[in-house]
Amino acid sequence: MMTDVLYRFLNPWMLALLPLPFIWLVLQIRREKKRPPTILYSDLSIARDLPASMRQRVWRLLPWIRTAALCLGIIALARPQYGTVEYSASAVGADISLVIDVSGSMQARDVQPNRLEASKTAAAQFARTRRNDRVSVVLFGEDTAVLCPPTLDMNAVETFIDSIYNGIISNRATAIGDGLGRAIDLMKDSEVESRVIVLLTDGDNNSGILEPLQAAEMARALGIRIYTIGVGQPYVPGLSIRADFDEGPLIEIAQMTGGEYYHAGDEQTLERVYRDIDRLERSPIEVDEVADFNEQFMVFWFPGLLLLGMEVFLRAFWLRRLP
Repeated sequence: MMTDVLYRFLNPWMLALLPLPFIWLVLQIRREKKRPPTILYSDLSIARDLPASMRQRVWRLLPWIRTAALCLGIIALARPQYGTVEYSASAVGADISLVIDVSGSMQARDVQPNRLEASKTAAAQFARTRRNDRVSVVLFGEDTAVLCPPTLDMNAVETFIDSIYNGIISNRATAIGDGLGRAIDLMKDSEVESRVIVLLTDGDNNSGILEPLQAAEMARALGIRIYTIGVGQPYVPGLSIRADFDEGPLIEIAQMTGGEYYHAGDEQTLERVYRDIDRLERSPIEVDEVADFNEQFMVFWFPGLLLLGMEVFLRAFWLRRLP
């Protein structure tokens, strides 16, 4: 459940009237300046340097007081309200497992600062965008590990992803099939309709009990889509030496399960890939909304009436003009 604190106007179109009091104020000031004196004197040079009296000062404030009163009245008519809106999802949108390669080859610097660090940054940004989804994180190298079990808490997911470091598990080899198998095991009993694995690796599988394509067959049988991301360059930059990168199996895995394959040769492309997957895997979900708002118009209406009454009183009595 999420709660938003909001300040809103029930009749916001009324706020369009706010310029009118200021237009009236300008016209009133101009009219007062052009207004002929009630009593004419032959010479005012003696009184010109006298300080303004209290009544004169207050008189000059009267148009401003009425303007403030009118503005407060208009804001009150716009029906300001203060309250909370609670959102609660009736179901999980999707089950998503981020399967991240942490083998030694992910330390290659063909993606800056290296493949693993770039992968962590993009995966954390992806998790941040998911709402009402259940996300888990699985690591694999020579071994596999569930770093973060399925959770709706994206802050926890980000924290776990940030904690990944080189050597967090044995990383002397790459067991892609075992990593996929671990993720499939996490979501095989899930009743959520949309189940997705996002596999991020350099594709250089050289270890493990389960072959990557066998894991893909298992995922297809269970209706789990796998999006594969090949991170890195096929050749060492500046040299014609082949790097630890093999996208062939990744393409097959994606095709077999109804997902897509992406090649991320740099950090910016990797971030775009995650945004594409985020767009593709948006599941419709029913969200219950409960709003509780309190009227706040009296906060503006009462001071407005007070100012207007004060202005009328001053004009009628203390500042009354004759004739």
